[in-house]
Amino acid sequence: MEKKAGEKKTGWIGGFLHIFCALSYSLQGLWTGFKSSLAIRQEITIFIVLALLAWYFDLTYKETFFSLCGWGLVIVAELFNSAIEEALDLITRDYSPQVKAGKDMGSAAVFLLVIMNIFGQTILYYPILFDK
Repeated sequence: MEKKAGEKKTGWIGGFLHIFCALSYSLQGLWTGFKSSLAIRQEITIFIVLALLAWYFDLTYKETFFSLCGWGLVIVAELFNSAIEEALDLITRDYSPQVKAGKDMGSAAVFLLVIMNIFGQTILYYPILFDK
C-alpha cells in the first residue's frame, strides 16, 4: 500500500527514515536562517571566533563546551525569533501593536541570552587575559 503525502511513517523502517527526513528539514532550516538573517550570520561568526579563542587559549573541554553551548543557545534563540517574525509577517504586514509586541519579545529573548553570554564569557576569559 502506498503512502499519501503527509501520512506519518510507521514501523521500524518508517521510523528510521523519519530520522533522515527530520535531519534534512533541520539542515534546511539552518541554511534558510543563515541565508535570510544577518543576525544569524553574525552569531555564527562569533561562535567560530569563540571556538578559535578556546583553541588558542587551550581551554579545557568543559570550558570550551560551556563557552560554545552558551553561544549556541543565542543562535537557537535567534532561529526561534526569526521563525516568529516570519510567521507574524504572514499574518499581516500592516502595523499592529500585538505583532510588534510578539516581535519585540522574541528580540528580548535573544538580547537577554547575549547579555548572559557576555557575563559568562567575561567570567571565563578574564582570568586568562588579566591574571598573569
